[in-house]
Amino acid sequence: MRLISIGSSTLLASLVFAATAPAATISPTGIRFPEIAVNADGATIVAWERRTRSAFTFDVRTGDSPSTLGRTIRFAARAYRPKIAIGADGTRAIMWFEDEGARGGVVRIAVARPGHGFGRPRVLERRRGRTATVGVAVQPTGRVVAIWVRGSSRIAYALAPRDRAFGAARELTFKSPSSGESIAVDPRDGAVVITYGAPLSIANLANQQAAARTLTTTATAFSEPAALSDPAGLAQAFPVAVSGAGGVGVAYSRFADVNELWLVRRTATGAWSVPQRIGTPAYGADRAAVSPIATLPTDGSALASWSVVHDPDGRGAVSSQTVATLAQPGAAFGVPQALTPADGKYGTRAIASAGTEAFLATATPHGPLLLSTRPAGGGALVTRTVTTNGDGDAVLAAAGRHVLLAYQQRDRLRLHIVR
Repeated sequence: MRLISIGSSTLLASLVFAATAPAATISPTGIRFPEIAVNADGATIVAWERRTRSAFTFDVRTGDSPSTLGRTIRFAARAYRPKIAIGADGTRAIMWFEDEGARGGVVRIAVARPGHGFGRPRVLERRRGRTATVGVAVQPTGRVVAIWVRGSSRIAYALAPRDRAFGAARELTFKSPSSGESIAVDPRDGAVVITYGAPLSIANLANQQAAARTLTTTATAFSEPAALSDPAGLAQAFPVAVSGAGGVGVAYSRFADVNELWLVRRTATGAWSVPQRIGTPAYGADRAAVSPIATLPTDGSALASWSVVHDPDGRGAVSSQTVATLAQPGAAFGVPQALTPADGKYGTRAIASAGTEAFLATATPHGPLLLSTRPAGGGALVTRTVTTNGDGDAVLAAAGRHVLLAYQQRDRLRLHIVR
């Protein structure tokens, strides 16, 4: 594989409309699916897909700080959905899927150790059937953890200890085809958590539980699965791994007779806490609360968000509203707060925390990008407009005291250093 360098209101009392925040354009035109990661020292890596004449490829920029990103590196053609990570020691990793046409596809990964550029990409898996990237993580030991999907119902992973090559791919778990698996790293001890929808049996893929497995820094394999949701009542749980400066957890929606949203935290001992109810939202006919996300600041609080989707005829959402709620340390989640209009299309949300502060971004295509902040010790969100004419996406990354917001505007990626 060859790497090529190229040139580089009145809605809510808390809604504060501000001038466009300063941001730097960091990409060419024609991009999509941006990713961003930062470590506590401020070292940053950014990636995005980019259209070419015949397909998509992807570009990467990285630097010792978000304001000093290096040149753009373009990776192989026909490459999709890059996943990136940066470790506390500065190790950078990029994983992606590459289309090989009739031969199928391949999952590749490239790693840049501290003080070095990206090495020769490694093939993690090549297969004729479906495959897709899930995520990549770098543990404090410098070990790189790569996770991807095999076919429609299995997850695989591979490990590369610091200064060593990746070992053989290993099967991780059987999953529901619609589970929406995701990963997060616990900043307290470096454990990698993957969450997915676990069917009650291979014969019955419908009633899936929210399940999680954990890889600690000293383990050589992931833990046995922990079932986090209640499968009673023919319930369907859709989990997502969540993180923050204070730890990691799993947020999930549970659909049975009623629509419920829950949060389970990983404790300091590595155990899973009793599920905490985020809410049981009831918005009337044709409306549902979906896709909960959350972040966990260091003071023990939690900020959670979800979308209220209106689908009157089953043909797709005609509107989506961003809602958030805050749980103070040791307390239940409070009254939900609508951050966007009920008839808007704020479908994109991103969430992160730094120290005791929490941040939530939400955007609508060809309209505003909003950033809500829960100040240290605060009991309410303060919302401002970052731009009035974004392309409808938002990505947040935080580590240490660094908080970065990336978004597209006029088909280019812009990077806003929140702090």
